[in-house]
Amino acid sequence: MKNPPWLALVSSLTLLASIADAAPTRIRMSINEPLIPQLAVGLGAFAQENLELEVVKVEAVSPEDYLMQEPLVNGRLDASYHWLQHVVFGARHNLPLKAVLMANDTPNMKIMVAARLKDQVKTAADFKGRQIAEGAGYATKSLVTRYLAHQAGLPNNAYHAVLPEVEGRREAVLKGLAENKVDILSFMEPMSSAIADTQQVSTLFDLTTRTGTVRAFGAAWPSHSLFLSTAFIEKNPETVQHLVNALVRALRFANTHTPEEIMARLPAAYFVGKDRDAVLDRIRKTQAGYAQGDYAFPAAGVKLVADAIAWSDFDASAEGRFRAAGVTKFRYEDLYDNRFVEKAMRDIK
Repeated sequence: MKNPPWLALVSSLTLLASIADAAPTRIRMSINEPLIPQLAVGLGAFAQENLELEVVKVEAVSPEDYLMQEPLVNGRLDASYHWLQHVVFGARHNLPLKAVLMANDTPNMKIMVAARLKDQVKTAADFKGRQIAEGAGYATKSLVTRYLAHQAGLPNNAYHAVLPEVEGRREAVLKGLAENKVDILSFMEPMSSAIADTQQVSTLFDLTTRTGTVRAFGAAWPSHSLFLSTAFIEKNPETVQHLVNALVRALRFANTHTPEEIMARLPAAYFVGKDRDAVLDRIRKTQAGYAQGDYAFPAAGVKLVADAIAWSDFDASAEGRFRAAGVTKFRYEDLYDNRFVEKAMRDIK
C-alpha cells in the first residue's frame, strides 16, 4: 500500500525543522585582518551557513602570535585568516596546512622614493647602496622589498635596512626622510599615506592592486587567506565548504559596494576602540587590494610567495629564525586547495 502524499510532506517538513533547529557549528579562528570576517558576521553569512565564529587570539593557544601552525595541527584552533606565508612556514616545519580561499592578491603596500632621488631610483636595481626603511627584518614589508631587489639581480644585503624599530617608527621614519637619511620606504596603511601626505616622496611600486603587483613581480602575491590543517580539511569537508561560502559572500559584497556601504554592514563590535572616520578611510585605501571576484589561488602566485621566503634570510630575532628555519623543498601544490572556493564561486549566485 502506497503512503499517502501528506506523509511525504510531513516528513519533509520534519526534516527541514530539524535542520533549522540544529545547533550551529562553532569555528575557532585566529584573525589577523578582521574586516572581511567581521563583514561576514554583519551580513549574516556565517549564520546562513549555520556557523558560529569564535575569534581566538593566537597568544591564547601558543607562546607567540606568529606560531599558529602547531595549534592548528593539534586542534586548538580550527582555522586562521592570515598571510599565506604562514602556510609556507608550516610546510617548512612539518606542520601541514592548506589555504582554501585567497582574500587578497596583493601585499597591499607601496614602495616610495624620496623626491630628491626620483630621477635616480627608477627600478629595484637602483636599490643598491640605498638606505631603505622597510620595517622589521622578519616582516612582510622586508620580505617583499628584498625579493624585488633579488628579482632585479641584486645580491642579498645590497642595500641598508634602517629604522626597523616598531615603537616610534612613524616619527623616526618621517624625521629620517626630512633629514635625507632615508632614501626608500616600504610600508602599508596607514604609514604609506602618512608618508605620502608629506609630499616628500613618489611611488615607485604600487602593490595595492593586482595590476601593480603583477607588473612588479610577474604574478599576483596571495596574502590574506583562509587556511586550516590538512587533517581538519579531510575530516570536516562540509564545515570547510560552509566557512568558505561565508567568506566568499563577504568578499563579493566588498567587491561590489562602496566603502560607506561596507562600513554600514560591519557589526558594532568591530568599532570598539576604533575611530569611525579612520575605519572608513582605511576601507577606501585598502579596498582595491582584495581579490576581485576570483578567490582561488593562482599557482604562479603561490610559487612567488614560497620562493621569496626560500630566498630570504630574515633577521636574527626569534621570529626571524623561525621563518628562516626548516626545509625548503616541498610541493607548491600541497600549500593550497581550490576545490572549496571554486565550488562556492560556482554555486553561490
